[in-house]
Amino acid sequence: MKIRDKLSVSFSLGASLTMMAFGIAIYFFFAQYRKTEFNNRLKQRIEVTEKLFLEKESFSEESFKTIQDQFLNKLPEETEEVLELTDEFHTQLQETYPDQFLKDLAAKGEAFFSSGDRQGAGKVFHIQQKDYLVILTAIDRIGIKLMDHFLTIIFIGISTCILAMIIISYGISGYILNPILLKIRKANSISAKNIYERLTVRNPDDELGQLAIAFNNLLDRVTESIEKQRSFIDSASHEIRNPLTIIIGESEYVLERPRSKEEYIASFKVVTEEADRLNKLVNNLLKLSGISSKQSTMAMHLISVREVLNASLEKLAYLNEDYKIHFHCDSAEDFQINGNSHLLETSFMNLIENGCKFSYNKPVQVTLKRSNDEIIISIKDEGIGIPAEDIPKLIQPFHRAHNARKIDGVGIGIPLTSKIIELHMGTLEFYSVLNKGTEVIVTLPIAKINF
Repeated sequence: MKIRDKLSVSFSLGASLTMMAFGIAIYFFFAQYRKTEFNNRLKQRIEVTEKLFLEKESFSEESFKTIQDQFLNKLPEETEEVLELTDEFHTQLQETYPDQFLKDLAAKGEAFFSSGDRQGAGKVFHIQQKDYLVILTAIDRIGIKLMDHFLTIIFIGISTCILAMIIISYGISGYILNPILLKIRKANSISAKNIYERLTVRNPDDELGQLAIAFNNLLDRVTESIEKQRSFIDSASHEIRNPLTIIIGESEYVLERPRSKEEYIASFKVVTEEADRLNKLVNNLLKLSGISSKQSTMAMHLISVREVLNASLEKLAYLNEDYKIHFHCDSAEDFQINGNSHLLETSFMNLIENGCKFSYNKPVQVTLKRSNDEIIISIKDEGIGIPAEDIPKLIQPFHRAHNARKIDGVGIGIPLTSKIIELHMGTLEFYSVLNKGTEVIVTLPIAKINF
């Protein structure tokens, strides 16, 4: 069922139930009012009966005639009884009355009853030191007929209103939902060919405007993601093409004609270097892709940050003896976190190696310390620095600052490191001054150990 039909049915059903309840309530109160009014008329007839039969001699001829005229105006199917109130008055009654009515009449001096369409009233009068009962019953034919007509009017009115509600609610729901249908058509028309088109926002304060804004924001994020993906593919293709071009060029060069031993060695050296560069690029891309797509399944264990840092420093010293790295920790505490030692080692090696590489092997200071519930690793170099406008872009794959393009690298290390630190619920910050150096701050949450 469409939303328009649901709204129409729901609104019509709710309005119908409300009107039916309202009609029933009116009918009930009107019926009670009719019954009460007829009881009052019965009470008046009882008073007339009492005056006519019990106090006849105390009225003038003119007054008696007036009362008699009133009495002669009987109610429909009226019955009346006047008898002395004795212990055996039940046996003298000509009509049958409810037992509770007779008990209330004898005890309270006045009572009313209703049995089917017939209503009755009774009253006790004290005349000349004797008690008399006056019981009068009748059927309110006019009132009952009016109630029947009233019920018919209510039924016809409610039926007409329900039909009108269905038609009106269907039209109103269509009017309300029409802007949504227009936005759906517009949204369905947006594809890769016109990805920059957006939904029209007429009123940003209502729900439709907020829906359009949310959809436009989603399109902005999708567009940004597509642009990043395109840029990533273009940059990756360019970075992969460069070493492949050199490898192919060197291979064609040595195959053109016989070369000397020294020329073959020089060419194979170039090919090996470019192949290593290509291998490193592909491995880093695979790591970056793996971390991005499998964050939720990455194995985490309780590890020592000090041990991971020491392992990273040992591997860097083995890879390049010219690196000057000074490690300092002012505490003997074993800083532990929940993490993946292999990934953290990769991130630490990337950051420390960058410090060495971009400072041309000047000393790099690595500091480990604790601050409240966090572990802070500082990596500070004396290198070329990073321009302020390039710092926010460092986590984008293949982005390199303009002053670093002459130094070997492809721009994958920092994005990979950022993903790893993010996976460990940490933060990565860069503070740099051109030609003076850069400090990288890694913050990781300390593991909470339950005893």
